Amino acid sequence: MKRILSALAACALAASCATAPSIPSQRERLTRQIADDAVAFNEAYAQAVSAQILLNVLRSRDRMPRYYLAMTGISDSPSWNYSQSVGIGSIPLGEGGSPWGFGSAEASRETARRPSYAVQPFDAQTLTRTAFEPTEPYVFAHYWRSGWPRDLLMLVMVEAIEKTDAEGRVQVFTNEANTIFEDCAPQIDTLGCAYVREMREFMISTSARAPESSFGAQGRALCGIVEAYAPTTPVRHQAPAPGVDCDPVFPIGSTLVRLRLRSLDDMVYYVGELMRAGAMNARAGEAIEAQVSVRAAGLRGGGRGVPLFRILPRGAAENGIYAAEVEYGGARYVAGPAIGRSCGDETSDGVCRDVADEGDRSSSVLSLIAEILALNQSPDSIRAPSRLIAE
Repeated sequence: MKRILSALAACALAASCATAPSIPSQRERLTRQIADDAVAFNEAYAQAVSAQILLNVLRSRDRMPRYYLAMTGISDSPSWNYSQSVGIGSIPLGEGGSPWGFGSAEASRETARRPSYAVQPFDAQTLTRTAFEPTEPYVFAHYWRSGWPRDLLMLVMVEAIEKTDAEGRVQVFTNEANTIFEDCAPQIDTLGCAYVREMREFMISTSARAPESSFGAQGRALCGIVEAYAPTTPVRHQAPAPGVDCDPVFPIGSTLVRLRLRSLDDMVYYVGELMRAGAMNARAGEAIEAQVSVRAAGLRGGGRGVPLFRILPRGAAENGIYAAEVEYGGARYVAGPAIGRSCGDETSDGVCRDVADEGDRSSSVLSLIAEILALNQSPDSIRAPSRLIAE
């Protein structure tokens, strides 16, 4: 009988060991903690930067002052609190007995885990370089060649197009946000819409043919060539003079197109001015949309496009994830919905509906400005642009 009971106990023990959940080791717990912290801090930093940009866009819409803050890296260094105490008490033992002393000692240790970071205004030199100086031409060229939506770059980063024909006549088209209405329909005759139409012609000229793959040693010397498209006379690169930046240049046939670039603060103000014009067409509680469209992310082809930027009151937001959310003027606003789709054809419902919220470009605008903000703080480096943009 004892032998049978011993065998049954051994079987039960083996079965319990086989079915017991595995307990992660200290190394596994540490690995998970580091990974979770890295993701949490990444998300916190992304939301802080995007929210700062959206806040300044809203301020620009209302023509309020804009402010830019530097945020240092987030660290998670634990702090230790250690305390100890010693006490002696007495208790009588039996009748007439002398009190006996009993000692007690206590010690405790607490670990406080609170992320540390600093948010502070830029110093004057950094603020000038970061926000107020025109964007470096090589930065524009970098994004132009890296697969970003080029119409978006032309609207956000470019202040003016200077066009010189074969006879030397010069035309200047200025990108004025406060005179862009109704996606520049034919009946809209403003300076801003003149720029938008010229920009769209420029996009057709640069997409209808392949750029020159190389330049010879002979030809017209031009500083700042980004790409050349079948120039009627040969051209060649010319290095800029020391301390001089050359505007981005595009030789196209017999025409020379030169772009004048904005500063980062001008980019933010430009988007805010677009929102100011859009607010004139939005009722209370509705989305505010820029009055100019760009190619959509994943759908809306054929030139229809979607608004360059959209801001929604939180109550009108349909998606759960947005690139930026901020409180301003007693209300909460969001911009940049997550777009998890790539559709070839339009549908009447579902994820492939051809609506603005399903092809929003606000996330791309926020990403572009955030990357240039980071780049301008470190002038000796340039980060690769995000390629998470569905075309």
